[in-house]
Amino acid sequence: MANKLRLVVAAVMADERDRFLLARRRPGSHLEGLWEFPGGAMEEGETPAEALVREVEEELGVRVAVGEPLTFAWHRDEGRDVLLLFFSARIVSGHPHGREGQEIRWVPRAQLAALAVPPADQALLRALAQDPTRG
Repeated sequence: MANKLRLVVAAVMADERDRFLLARRRPGSHLEGLWEFPGGAMEEGETPAEALVREVEEELGVRVAVGEPLTFAWHRDEGRDVLLLFFSARIVSGHPHGREGQEIRWVPRAQLAALAVPPADQALLRALAQDPTRG
């Protein structure tokens, strides 16, 4: 049986104090307790930007403007292939809060490398922690 590729988008959002917005996966969820960039799976017929706007609004209650793609990660997760697309984004309206009960946090760049994150996020987190021109 062929393995269907799952496309997932994630928003890398930094504020004026050089902190990044991350969300913690809820207890009982896959990869529970790990920190990740907000986002989620693309739906049929959506562009990555449309999916990211929808997902961030659903998860955090804010509207974002999607910027440039930053990088991607591929991994196999629970027997499926996942392609994770990371985009820069900025909040254009609203104040972020965990609409699904998840904890959210603005994390200073210097603390990024200390976070427990899913394997697909690790390379980007290391790059952001080491390079103040990224993000």
